[in-house]
Amino acid sequence: MDGVWDTINYISFVYFRGIMTTVLKAYLLIIGLFSMVMGLWAMTAPDFVSWYPAFEGVERKTPLANFIRTMSGVFVASGYILVRFIFSSSKVQLGTVLIYLCAFMLIGKICGLIYEGFHTHDIIAIILGLFVLIGLVVVHKHRKNLLNYDL
Repeated sequence: MDGVWDTINYISFVYFRGIMTTVLKAYLLIIGLFSMVMGLWAMTAPDFVSWYPAFEGVERKTPLANFIRTMSGVFVASGYILVRFIFSSSKVQLGTVLIYLCAFMLIGKICGLIYEGFHTHDIIAIILGLFVLIGLVVVHKHRKNLLNYDL
């Protein structure tokens, strides 16, 4: 009789685990899409959303507003990478993740310049961010060329 219960428990666990994997993928998909939508909204909208409590007292043309637009680029990149991870059969490489994070942070910084105005610190941050992005792309392409596919 113990052998029967062990089999039932094993089959139940496998079946339950398969359902939970689907449920968790759906949850991660919702979080990824929500992160992308909210990040794009915070990055490109002239005014911040008033229903989100953290943005309630933020005034435009301040360094905090510019910082929020920059960090919303991280939300867009993270959401995109999460959705890509769910639907991709291959591993997402660390270099690709860093390139997306850096690129979307720069897009957020540029949106901050458009809506919040130009500050010396922001110009310097964009220039340094561009150098980092160029360096990441060059090193990533160089590493991909070094991989040996004849294994």
